[in-house]
Amino acid sequence: MTTFRPAAALAFALAAAVPFAPAFASSGERDGRETRRVEESRALAAAPVDAAAAIAAVRAAGHGPVRGIEWERGRWEVKTIDAQGRRATFNVDAASGAVTPRGR
Repeated sequence: MTTFRPAAALAFALAAAVPFAPAFASSGERDGRETRRVEESRALAAAPVDAAAAIAAVRAAGHGPVRGIEWERGRWEVKTIDAQGRRATFNVDAASGAVTPRGR
């Protein structure tokens, strides 16, 4: 006859669940990141200033060739060459097209 030992059963159940604990804990983080990604995609789609307009705004402000452009936190981040020939990064507001140096 088999004897049921509650303490042993509990220990076995806990040991079996431990490998899955990180997956359960991180699902909330993953959902949060996915939500932020969806919100950023919607903001990008709704932005009146697109990538081409952001580049044009930076060029109109007197800065040289554009080396790269990224959508970040509701604004365009444009990497270019400034008026003195140095590498520079500018933020372009997605709503107004205003150009500001990065960090301001």
